[in-house]
This record gives sequence, C-alpha cells and structure tokens, in this order.
Amino acid sequence: MQAIQTDKWFCERLELFLLRPEHVTQAYVDWLMDTEVNRFLESRYVHHDLASTQKYVDQILASGADLMCGIRLRDTTRRHIGNIKLGPIDRNHGRAEIGILIGDKTSWGCGFASEAISIVSRIAFEELKMRKLTAGCYSSNRASQAAFEKAGFFVEGRRERHFIAGDATEGLVLLARFNPVLNIPATESQLRGVKS
Repeated sequence: MQAIQTDKWFCERLELFLLRPEHVTQAYVDWLMDTEVNRFLESRYVHHDLASTQKYVDQILASGADLMCGIRLRDTTRRHIGNIKLGPIDRNHGRAEIGILIGDKTSWGCGFASEAISIVSRIAFEELKMRKLTAGCYSSNRASQAAFEKAGFFVEGRRERHFIAGDATEGLVLLARFNPVLNIPATESQLRGVKS
C-alpha cells in the first residue's frame, strides 16, 4: 500500500516511514535470521536473504491490503531499528492486524515498541478510519503483550496450545483496541452475550 507520511507518523523519539525494497539491508536480513530476534515470529521457518526480503517488501508495497513501515530513531543516527505492519486491512469491517519487530537488539527494553504501536494506531484510526485493531503474541512473549497494553490494547481472548514451541505447546494471546471516535454500537445479542 502506498501512503504519504504525515505528522501522525512521528513521536518525540521515533518516526515511521514507508518501507521500500531499497531499505532492506543486510542488517535487516540478519534480524530475520537471528534466532533470538525471530524467536516469536512465524517467519523463523523460512530462510531469508537480501533478494527474497526485498521481493517480500515490494509485494507488500504493491498490495492494497497492507501498510509496512520501518521504525527509525529521530536522533542524529536516524537508525532503522525495526518494522511494523498494519495488515491485512479489511475496509469492509474497518479492522486491521498489527505485527511488529524490533530487530535492533540494542533498542530492546527502551519502550520503542509501544511508541511505534501507538503511532501506527494513530495512522489506522485517524488516517485510514479503522474501527478496530488487533494483534496476537505467544503467551510467553510478555514484552510484546506489555508493549501492546501500554499502547492502549486489551486482552480480548486466548487460544490455548495454539503453537508448537520446541517440545511443548504454547498459547496465543489475542489483543485489541477500538477507535474511540468511531464508536459503532454492538448488536443487542452481543450486549446480552447471546450467540446469534
């Protein structure tokens, strides 16, 4: 998806930028292949190289269903520290999924994930007029869950034993956040908790 960067794409410490194939560097590919970085990513099952990663970014850019952004520091280094994806974007129902990767390990534990989630939420709600945002993380990925909760998400549900992690299974935590401006009421059956 093509998009124009506006003032909503910034916060004090970070900025998001539309990710393009030329932004894919060997350092970016190394994030994807690092077992510590990709521990909770499904992409860990795929071998990545410069050409395949550039092709993936190009496909995302060409799609109308995803917005893929790089996360860059707003300091003198302007360092690319990770990526955040909004998508697939479902315009029929006004919802989108968020996926995030802070690949630069020196940036872990600094609060950058929650700031990037807040920025992409603002883009989704204010520019794309999304009604609901969702995300998911492994139940043991406490840092990811905390980052989403700090950005205003709540735990919407869980799927037990959803993943195979080594010799055991692990659950999936489902998170959500609603657009506070687009407050579409629930149906009567939802309010009563009755299945329709």
